[in-house]
Amino acid sequence: MTPAQWEALLYDWHNTHRLRRQRDDTAYWTRLTEPHASVLVLGAGTGRVAGALARHAERRRVTAVDLSRERLARIPRTPGLHPVCGDMRSLPLRGPHDAAVIPYSTLQLLLTPEDRERALTETARVLAPGGSVHIDVSESFDSRTETDWRLSLAETCPEAGGRVEEWERHCLHADHVAIEKQFRRAGRVLTEVTERWVYHRALDLDEVLARAGFELLAIDRGYGQDSSPHRLVYHARRRH
Repeated sequence: MTPAQWEALLYDWHNTHRLRRQRDDTAYWTRLTEPHASVLVLGAGTGRVAGALARHAERRRVTAVDLSRERLARIPRTPGLHPVCGDMRSLPLRGPHDAAVIPYSTLQLLLTPEDRERALTETARVLAPGGSVHIDVSESFDSRTETDWRLSLAETCPEAGGRVEEWERHCLHADHVAIEKQFRRAGRVLTEVTERWVYHRALDLDEVLARAGFELLAIDRGYGQDSSPHRLVYHARRRH
């Protein structure tokens, strides 16, 4: 198995065990996109959100975009769901789509204001006039502290053939935190990943949305009923 295939497999494993209390976001996204026949999910990963949206409505078309072919390959085949490998800063798509969802802090992986504006400008390009974008970001990265290597998760992963350990350390920078990860089984490193997450305070998302052609409508805290209150969901509409 290649390092990228290990990363895709362990991405699912990590989300299952570390983020299980946040996985009710699928019900939130389903309600939010209820009226729309064509939905774009940017940073779709292995299709957890995109798959739920496609299963919810028989005639809905959901386009799931991710940079990782290996993650997209793990998306279960679902009627109406169309995986596309591509960069959200240069979408290999045409429109119009009714709505776009950018879940689970995906936008915070784009390190520069220029990249974030380019991604949202591309999103506006493929949305219908008046189409909506919904961006899920996290405030939790702002409060991370420097750490040395530490064990953050140890659980069985059947596809990996046994118990896997996830080790991580945090390095703080002026506008982002770098989280280095190692996934180990029986003392052997399966794959290594470094994620760089921009702090919420550094996003200037209101201004970036305006420059990209959107009107900010509202900001939700969490997914409702005190679920994940450290998360903010920005709702904006493409200007005509």
